[in-house]
Amino acid sequence: MRETIASRVACRPERRRSSHGASCFYLGKRLSRYFLVSKATKPPKWVNSGKCGDWKVNLVTWRVVRRASPSARDWPLPPAILTAGPLFSHESLPTEVALLLPNTAGAGGLITALAVEPSCLARQTLGLFLADPFLNVPGEVARLRAAGVTSLANLPSVEQQDPEFAQQLEDVGLDVAREVDRLAQFRRHGFSVIAAVAGAAAAGAVAALDPLAVVVVPRVADFAAGFPSFRQRGVVAREIAAALKACGWQGPLLGLATAGEAAHETLWPEVLAGVVCRPEPFAANP
Repeated sequence: MRETIASRVACRPERRRSSHGASCFYLGKRLSRYFLVSKATKPPKWVNSGKCGDWKVNLVTWRVVRRASPSARDWPLPPAILTAGPLFSHESLPTEVALLLPNTAGAGGLITALAVEPSCLARQTLGLFLADPFLNVPGEVARLRAAGVTSLANLPSVEQQDPEFAQQLEDVGLDVAREVDRLAQFRRHGFSVIAAVAGAAAAGAVAALDPLAVVVVPRVADFAAGFPSFRQRGVVAREIAAALKACGWQGPLLGLATAGEAAHETLWPEVLAGVVCRPEPFAANP
């Protein structure tokens, strides 16, 4: 996973070799239904293409579940976060990790798909890889508004990368600072934002954005033995909550959870105002 999403090519078709030995095509302006090219004659069963007019792009949705308390009903949270989905997967490769591989259509591809068929968004917050060096925020504002987008999130995020690799990304300017800067740009254009963080170090920067919410996402290494335990996620959430409080931010903090955990809020760490469910294939329109 040493190759980053920054290695995408958005202008012309190109074949690249993924870390799993499958070839992926980057088709630029036109997105094909399946990018995975291998010896298999059938696409992976899990692949789900959201159909947006003549454009097709894999989509996943991260459902948002808030606490049942009366005060929670007043939080302006979206029902879910919609992101591009990975183009292939394996039982040993969680979707949260697969999204960091350089084999998606990129931020521009997802925006184009939604611009063609705004109903794909359905009031969800749009999650984009904001460290994408090809993303031109001012140039995308009109298309986002036309698609009905009102809020954005930095998801997936370089925050999910292990610290050593994150440092390498920072050395070339593809770091969380770039993501925060782009969230700030979108805020100046009138969009609400949701900030994804993996550790307390980024708390100050995202608190200054006055986000709708902050989402705690596990790092890649946390998935080494499977989905990290709720206890492990709770420890990180408490550290981030303390850092955000020290910065004066008092908005809702959300943590990543399974669907089963989302149904039992008594299991949630006390610092969480809600949870974001693990990504699931988007229910495409027929």
